[in-house]
Amino acid sequence: MALALQLSAAAAAAAPPIGLPGCNTTCGNVRVPYPFGINPGCHWPGLYLNCDRNHDPPRLLIGDGTLRVTNISLKDTTVRVMRTGPIINVTGDSISEGWTNASFGRGFTAHGYLLSSGNELVVLGCNVVAMLLADGVGVKAPGSIGGCASLCSMAYGGDINSIDVYGPIRGQQCTGTSGCCQSSVTSVANPPSRVQAKRLYTGSDTVDEMQAPLNVFVAETGWIQQLTSLHDVQEVPFLLGWSVTQGVRPRPQRIDDDLTRCDDDVRGKLCKSGHSYCWTGYQAPGYTCECEHGYDGNPYLAGPGGCQG
Repeated sequence: MALALQLSAAAAAAAPPIGLPGCNTTCGNVRVPYPFGINPGCHWPGLYLNCDRNHDPPRLLIGDGTLRVTNISLKDTTVRVMRTGPIINVTGDSISEGWTNASFGRGFTAHGYLLSSGNELVVLGCNVVAMLLADGVGVKAPGSIGGCASLCSMAYGGDINSIDVYGPIRGQQCTGTSGCCQSSVTSVANPPSRVQAKRLYTGSDTVDEMQAPLNVFVAETGWIQQLTSLHDVQEVPFLLGWSVTQGVRPRPQRIDDDLTRCDDDVRGKLCKSGHSYCWTGYQAPGYTCECEHGYDGNPYLAGPGGCQG
């Protein structure tokens, strides 16, 4: 037993660092790799995260503090966060006329994060349509980056077929015909702004149909298939995309520039590992670093914590 503990301790001590020297790189059970950080001097500008130690276990928070971080991926340039409940949750007459609107994204877009394409819009309700809108560019109006219609067909005896209004059978897709639909989210450089939903009048408009609840989520792709019951939902996961936008020169905007290539100044300042490269990415407003093929580690760090073969 003593030998096993010694070997375990030695293995832990030999683990390569994921952050700057002297910096705390965990909050609760979440690892916080550089360029993110939770202490002064331990993060790149703009990538500070708050570790709320008033909870047990501590909670890692992002943006305005309404989102809880559960995972940070340097390789995929994503942050997995949890949001409390649905974006829209209404019942009955409150969705009988006009559009129901709910803001979405201000808690993280104001801090430089975008919505990843690894998400989908999920709508649970009878004969309703919902859309996720992104901010426009210049004078352009907000555009839809995801949307679907959730219908409830008439079953035998005149009742509506709404078996998925409280969540589909585990493992099944939301087909859009029994109270649930899902739509992929388009990855765009514009931040998401709001979700809107509206009832579709079918001509039947039964009491059951009118009283069926409407719930709209933006969730990580596949989340709805893992759901046992809508009543069990407390937090909903979704993915954010990130890049380094502060402390470096802005990305070139001329159309004759290679917009995937970082200049030497940015690369040398940001990507510290000798086996890393810098890129601007697709639809990203800033820069990110990656390890070269065949190497793994943290491309933002020099030394043993960097990209190793």
